[in-house]
Amino acid sequence: MDGLAEQLNALTRRVQALEDELAIHRVIVRYGLAVDTGDADRTVAVFTPDGVYDTDVRLMAGRAAVADMVRSTRHQDMVGHCAHQIGPAVVRVDGDRAVALGYSRVYLQSADGIGVYRVSTNRWELERRDGAWLIARRLTRLLGHREATAIFAGGLPDV
Repeated sequence: MDGLAEQLNALTRRVQALEDELAIHRVIVRYGLAVDTGDADRTVAVFTPDGVYDTDVRLMAGRAAVADMVRSTRHQDMVGHCAHQIGPAVVRVDGDRAVALGYSRVYLQSADGIGVYRVSTNRWELERRDGAWLIARRLTRLLGHREATAIFAGGLPDV
């Protein structure tokens, strides 16, 4: 009977790990879809209230700062003309905290057609709060930026 209990516990842990990783990927995708539609409320809903979004062009601390970015004229002018493609990411879960590392691409439609607007490296630090995974910190750097490869250095989860 102990063997069966051990197998059940191991299976439960494996299923939880799969559910956590899937939930984390969905949070990241929800961010992209929300920001592409210019929905500030849905965008900030994937961040912890004290979440930080650190880009190479702007540091946003807290949901209000992220909402301001989404509501900005510059961003709203891109709504309907941009698409965030994020991931896949390599995810490491440690209890109620997780790190996801990967690339993101933003495509932008212009008068000349659709082109790549931005390719970035990303480190997503997430926390499980009240049973839901949320972004506590996102660090993103444009490909070629002097800090871009440092995002991945020393913190690559096992594949």
